[in-house]
Amino acid sequence: MLIEKLEKLFTTNTPFAFSRFNDGEMGGIASTNFKASRGAQVINKSLQLKLIEAIKFKQKDYWVGIPCSDCYPEYSKAALELVKDYQYTTLAVDLINKNFNTTQAIFKRNFENRDIYWVGGEDQNINEVVQEYNFNLAQQYKLPTFDSASSYEDIKDLYKVFKKNSIVILSLGPLERVLVKEWFEKNNKVTYLGLGSFFDPLTRGVVHGYHRGGTKKCKVCN
Repeated sequence: MLIEKLEKLFTTNTPFAFSRFNDGEMGGIASTNFKASRGAQVINKSLQLKLIEAIKFKQKDYWVGIPCSDCYPEYSKAALELVKDYQYTTLAVDLINKNFNTTQAIFKRNFENRDIYWVGGEDQNINEVVQEYNFNLAQQYKLPTFDSASSYEDIKDLYKVFKKNSIVILSLGPLERVLVKEWFEKNNKVTYLGLGSFFDPLTRGVVHGYHRGGTKKCKVCN
């Protein structure tokens, strides 16, 4: 599990990437025109193919999160058929659910004074995140909240501007997964964290079940 190695990756300054494929992404991989990200992104054929490339991609320290085998058995099975026997496989919810508070603490210890780029929706106000985690905001890139994938051509080469040993936080629905893979493949001197709704309480004033410990109990993922 990534959570078990997270602190060491940061303290040893080892660049890594984390891309999560949960029910929304796997639904889009299974069928086109699937609505993911709570309806904010329709997964067309082009995006579907890029998601398949991203989940099948293999590279040292590229972590792929897949659905829980108890909560989403069919999606979990489909994901395993794509990732196969890959050492950097973990749960899509590895850094949230029962581990949310632990992840928060690790981030606070290791984000401090780091150069961080933020790539997310235009509805995200990240001022409170910057203050609470005390990092150096190198740049914030704002994309459409709905259908962020339509901006792919505009930002696909953004990896060229990221400073060595910096951190890139992505909160962009399915496009987030595509970019984590492509950017880490082309610039692996940077850490890429696909975190989805992790910071929603601070950036959007939206609290999800896992933020308040209200996610259903599961012997595998929670």
